[in-house]
Formats: sequence, C-alpha cells, structure tokens
Amino acid sequence: MSVYVAFFRFREGTNPMQGLEAFERRKQFEHPPQAKVIGEYWVSAGDDLPQVVLIWEADDEAAADYYEAAWGDIFDISVGLATPPVTEMPDELPPDIAKRLGGN
Repeated sequence: MSVYVAFFRFREGTNPMQGLEAFERRKQFEHPPQAKVIGEYWVSAGDDLPQVVLIWEADDEAAADYYEAAWGDIFDISVGLATPPVTEMPDELPPDIAKRLGGN
C-alpha cells in the first residue's frame, strides 16, 4: 500500500465564515472506503499555508479524486506520495541529487 499526503489550502478569497462552514461540513463528511486514514489535522495557519493536512494509505490514488470532488469548491488541494525517511544513503545517488550534493 502507498501513503498519500494531501495539503488543503483555502481558495483565494475564502473568508473566516466560509472556513467555519467548512469545519461544520466536515462533521458530516465520510472518507472514501478505499482510504485508510492515518491522520487528519485542521491547522490554524496563515493563508499561504495548508489549513488541513490529510494522510492516508491506499492501493491507488483514486481517493485523491474523491477528496477533490468533495472539497475542491473551497480548498486548493495538493496530493503527493509519501515515504518514511531513509536511514542510510544508497551507494549510488541519482545524478541530479549527486550534483546538488557536490558529487560527480
């Protein structure tokens, strides 16, 4: 299973009352059955930062479409795959990373 992280930012022009309405709407929302939610956090953050961070496991990215359909009217949503940090550097790095680290 893959891990996905979504960052929800209020769309430009969203006012505080609309933000409270979204919070109330959340009480009725159900996550899609294919998403095993690991965490959902509503964040008191500035306008340029995510107001919601959602982390889930799934076999594919279909849940991202569900979240976009359910919340895309009020949030700009960015979704990406996530992995745990590595504990050891691999013997060979991809060329672009090696170059940034000063390697050949």
